[in-house]
Amino acid sequence: MAKRTPPIVAVALNPALDRTLQVPGLEIGSHLRGRLLSVHPAGKAVNVARLLGALGTPCILTGFVGEGDRDRFKRSFDKTPVRVEMFEARGTTRENITLVDPERGLETHVRDVGFPLAPEDLERMARKLTILAGKGAYVLFAGSLPPGMDADAFAGLLEISGAKGAYVAVDSSGPGLEAVRQAKNLWLVKPNRAELAEIAGRDAAEDEGDLRATAESLGGRIEQVAVTLGPDGAYLFCRQGAWRARPRIAPEAVMATVGSGDAFLAGFVQAHAAGRTPPECLRAAVACGTASTLQMRAGLVNPYDVKACLENVDVRPLK
Repeated sequence: MAKRTPPIVAVALNPALDRTLQVPGLEIGSHLRGRLLSVHPAGKAVNVARLLGALGTPCILTGFVGEGDRDRFKRSFDKTPVRVEMFEARGTTRENITLVDPERGLETHVRDVGFPLAPEDLERMARKLTILAGKGAYVLFAGSLPPGMDADAFAGLLEISGAKGAYVAVDSSGPGLEAVRQAKNLWLVKPNRAELAEIAGRDAAEDEGDLRATAESLGGRIEQVAVTLGPDGAYLFCRQGAWRARPRIAPEAVMATVGSGDAFLAGFVQAHAAGRTPPECLRAAVACGTASTLQMRAGLVNPYDVKACLENVDVRPLK
């Protein structure tokens, strides 16, 4: 009998609609003609849920959207194993705009900050998590925090999830990292070098030894620390050991890197839920992140690309 996948919950506290326009000869201050290429629900947690769905892994997506947008988010997951259980809040879903100038090969990104959540919104989310974050479930907090949500409020949601016995993962920034510094008994955090230093309250690591010492200083509170290095792969530090993974891919094959960190998280969680060992989880995460760079849009991955990339990830233990 096949092993049943534990519940996986992706929490989007500040999701977005990503709008991409093609504007040849983009020039600030001019009146130009452009063409709309796409509009789709996005944000880190939304991408993680979409990637898990693409890999055939059931997932629940919860969080907050603006008034009237819940059905739009639901429709974007039609024909996938992702169940959307988002709350509508008083506000307008933030919209990120990408302007693509094909003549110069440039992209300009404009990021909205989102809308603030009311105290009753956070109470609804707390109640939701007490239901979803059961023992053995995975609760993934990915993305930025909405305006006005401080580290204490975020840390409270992490504590609720962890107290229920769930595997709690965090991939955030700004106040989200301050909450990680406060939190206890997290399962996984996924920082880059600079974010790791911020969480640990240290200077940025200059070499592998410093990086390992910084990550292992968090070991009493965080079970697994995955430090991403962009095209250079990632490290994994946990109680069972430490490993470095590097992908082998031709640079010219890379189409876009936005969202590769979300794919990394999706690949890691899927492998862990399947009972894989830490180095196997790291390999799967790097393979998934690498496969996502072969797509133009964030949140997409081809399972066949993941399989091919899996065979081209070198993993070595640290001595």
